[in-house]
Amino acid sequence: MSVGAGDLRDRWRFQQRAVDANGARRGPWEEGFTVSAKVTWLIGSEAVMQDRLTGRQPVVLTIRESSMSRQITPGWRAFDARRAGREANITAVSPSKSRGFLDVLAVIGVAQG
Repeated sequence: MSVGAGDLRDRWRFQQRAVDANGARRGPWEEGFTVSAKVTWLIGSEAVMQDRLTGRQPVVLTIRESSMSRQITPGWRAFDARRAGREANITAVSPSKSRGFLDVLAVIGVAQG
């Protein structure tokens, strides 16, 4: 199923750790950028059901591919810009089946590290 601009109904803010005194990305979180996204709530598999029972919800955030979005790694986190308190740890980033988009696999409801 292809993704179009009309499907990107949510807004998500992406953040990464700042560089600390030793040059490692372990400093405080710093703002990256905000983009429109399509949120797909994962359901069905046994692992997903187990996560949901423990208060974690796996999602796929489909966003437009850009020079900024290509920088996202599992070390980043995302916040729903319209719903306070909804934050997600990013676990993987891959090209979407739709050309020009990225799929960001994330888990909502886990501690931010």
